[in-house]
Amino acid sequence: MVHSISYSDSWRDINWKYHQKVVFRLQKRIFKAVREEDMARAKRLQRLLLSSYSARMIAIRQVTQLNKGKKTAGIDGKKALTHRERFAIEKQLKKHCKDWFHQGLREIPIPKKDGTKRILKVPTIADRCWQCLVKIVLEPAHEATFHARSYGFRPGRSAQDCQKILQINLRSYAKGINKRVLEMDIQKCFDRIAHKAILDRLICPEFLINSIHRCLKAGVNPEFPEQGTPQGGVCSPLLANIALNGIEAIGQSVRYADDMVVRPERRTVEWETLKTPQASVQQPVSVHSRHSE
Repeated sequence: MVHSISYSDSWRDINWKYHQKVVFRLQKRIFKAVREEDMARAKRLQRLLLSSYSARMIAIRQVTQLNKGKKTAGIDGKKALTHRERFAIEKQLKKHCKDWFHQGLREIPIPKKDGTKRILKVPTIADRCWQCLVKIVLEPAHEATFHARSYGFRPGRSAQDCQKILQINLRSYAKGINKRVLEMDIQKCFDRIAHKAILDRLICPEFLINSIHRCLKAGVNPEFPEQGTPQGGVCSPLLANIALNGIEAIGQSVRYADDMVVRPERRTVEWETLKTPQASVQQPVSVHSRHSE
């Protein structure tokens, strides 16, 4: 007598701790290779991680079970997947992870405090699984290059870490009572980041750069065809961090995603430069600033 496969039992019996160890071990090797500036070895390891069964399963589990927005439907209307569909996506990722083509994005208007609306562009579940897989591959390579005072959307870091750094540096007995503080906000960061600024900074094989380019084009605004990354995408915060990495060099600063606090020294060239922050930041973004003493 032949029994049919129980996909729910197969999913339940997966040893997630083992798969996490496999993924983390490869990520550590990628991180180390980039720190040693051995980009050829890092890209070989990225190919290995991209084709790893463990990485695919971790990505699918993250999107379909762990993420807060797991029941948000994409353009295909699917809010959840059966166990059988999860294994089908794993096979799809295995076959097309190197030449993935994105479907369209579902646009969801989110009201803001000022009365305007922010458009959240949500990919399908399958596209989110591919993006999560790409994030697993890209993250360790770029974590090796990110600035120490960048805290937004990074593993092991939080807004509380950012607050602690500011509290330490702005308290009255830290380098005198009088201090100048410049708060910077990158206007429409996710909507206006140039694709070239992202693609030129990516540390990954060429085929993955092409796939990410297609991912960016899937959610493009017709008015700005070479700008923007969809805010509903899994890897969008990482891509924004990649594009903005290095902006911290304009002064003693702390950055959380697209928000920065800079503490320049009084009556210095640095302060004069920061009076016009647009001159200090490269093309892909526009900056609004305000300062206090």
